[in-house]
Amino acid sequence: MWKRFLFIIQAVCIKKIIFKNPNKYEIVIFDNISLGDLENLITKYNFFVLPNRITEIHKIYLTFEIIRYFIKNYRGNVMTAYLVSILEIIKPKIVITNIHNSLKFFDIAKVLEKKMIFIAIQNGAQYEIKKYKHLYKIKKTNSDLSKNIYIPNFFCYGQHEIDQHKEDNIQVKNFYKVGSLNMANFFHYIGKNKITLKKNLYDIGLVSDPLAAGHDYQFNIPTLEKGFATTIKYTIKFCKKHNMKMIFVWKRDKKKEIEAFKDEWNFYKKYLTESEIKYLLENSQDKKDRLMSYKYLFQSKVVVATYSTLLREFLGIGNKILSCNMTKSDIFDFPLNGISSINDCTFDKFEKRLLNIVNISDDEYFEKLREDKNYIMEYDKNYSSIEMIKNKLDSLLKSKVV
Repeated sequence: MWKRFLFIIQAVCIKKIIFKNPNKYEIVIFDNISLGDLENLITKYNFFVLPNRITEIHKIYLTFEIIRYFIKNYRGNVMTAYLVSILEIIKPKIVITNIHNSLKFFDIAKVLEKKMIFIAIQNGAQYEIKKYKHLYKIKKTNSDLSKNIYIPNFFCYGQHEIDQHKEDNIQVKNFYKVGSLNMANFFHYIGKNKITLKKNLYDIGLVSDPLAAGHDYQFNIPTLEKGFATTIKYTIKFCKKHNMKMIFVWKRDKKKEIEAFKDEWNFYKKYLTESEIKYLLENSQDKKDRLMSYKYLFQSKVVVATYSTLLREFLGIGNKILSCNMTKSDIFDFPLNGISSINDCTFDKFEKRLLNIVNISDDEYFEKLREDKNYIMEYDKNYSSIEMIKNKLDSLLKSKVV
């Protein structure tokens, strides 16, 4: 155990060891990686940020009390024991994360849920359940990791998440339908900065969503990538053929996410022709901040992508979208059938569907959905997701029970 502990200390980018306990806080933010997405929620609270990724931990707290807790909590995993021990010292009322698919968060919630309130805010479409079941089915893992998911309080997008988790017997104690925090952050941003968006400035908003780095689904990766690329190719061909004005927004920030952007760029160089790349560059905008995608896509008549969370967000607030899954994997199927999605199709079928969507009114489009748009993304223009979550946090902080 101690050799493993010392190995982790050496492995992480430790700048210093702090020989005192952290102070007491009412809220702990678990995982610092998406702290910016939570800033509109937490500014009024007394909070502590607890990194849990080896590359993000730059200091270690080390005292006799922490060591005592560490020995008590050690069950074979050094990192889990250390993080649990830190939380036992801080004694927060609430532990909250915006990384809703964190396996480490699940582990710690199981240990400490009787002592503090654990909340996960959904930050993206939930593909992990199908992914884990797929890996177990093809015997790439020894167990179905979806059985490890454990969320005491899930602030989720909408009813689809509730149905999906219950159908797959995922361990979630309480659901709260709050919509998209990121979308609410965008509305807050444009309101604060008095930014005016031009409706229908673009005909088509195309989302860059190649297979994310690290998402190894343990089957034919080239087939997946070709599927993502086909959606891009179809959309470029469609816009050129029908003289549609297109805007393409990169997934990664080329200045802040250098390596990830290189992967994204190399993906397009691998699968697109020179003329397609030229067209893409002539009709694209760099992602300069995390809200840039919303700004340009909000000014489009129709948003097109394979599996981006933006599809659900834009549909939920009343915009037309088309999800086109050409990967031959149902992992990336859009949760609604009907006019909003098309899978494994020819260009002719894609063209016919997208032309129909572009040309019909919003009312006609939403009449052709097979579910209410709020099924996959709760949205109330008069009650922001930010305020919804804040009110719930206030209520939980005032409560006397965990």
